[in-house]
Amino acid sequence: MTTEVLLFIMSLSIGFTVIIGVIKYRTIERSYYPFFYLACISLLVEIGSYILSSQKNYTPGPVIINVFCYLEFFFYSWLFHLWGLFNFRDKIFFSVTGLFLITWIILVFFWGSITKPNYYFRVIYAITLLFFTVTSFNKFVIPDRSAIFKNPKFWILTGMIIFYSFYLIIQSANISVFDMNIKGGFRRGLQSIVSYSNLIVNLMFAIGALCIPRKKNFTTLF
Repeated sequence: MTTEVLLFIMSLSIGFTVIIGVIKYRTIERSYYPFFYLACISLLVEIGSYILSSQKNYTPGPVIINVFCYLEFFFYSWLFHLWGLFNFRDKIFFSVTGLFLITWIILVFFWGSITKPNYYFRVIYAITLLFFTVTSFNKFVIPDRSAIFKNPKFWILTGMIIFYSFYLIIQSANISVFDMNIKGGFRRGLQSIVSYSNLIVNLMFAIGALCIPRKKNFTTLF
């Protein structure tokens, strides 16, 4: 088994969350829907990227990842909005996601190219999501620690903190200004750490999915 195949198999661990979501979709709290939507998209991206890579077709890869980066930011922002991070104010949610869409368009189409990785946007949205995640952790997890391991937000947010901390280091290292100081071997080592930590994070997501409570009839998707 090659390293590429092993990493692909580990990336499929997000499928556990997808399976749980499919089984529990009609009964789970509706505010977690964006989490499951993103898990489905992530699984499709992992499978599609592997198929293209195995066929030596590398051109669509950056396009898929560039689009996925914004979708990931949007769905996580939507998740935080439904949890109350923006105090349930739709105007703030749409302003944040709209501003990042404009930023994404400028960086991808004018500053760079849709067919090339855009590390600047990845750094910006990773920093922002880390800020949202830590703020959400302090707001939704810390105040209620009586049953912390049964709290789905604990597992989801902790997993996000782990993932985006490593992700931010990797994307920062990929920016050309850092290339002069960071050796390629070191970056590959970091990438391996991210791949293995991604497995742990996906398992944490699955545990969080299992802990999601039943839906409340008054909860809306916006």
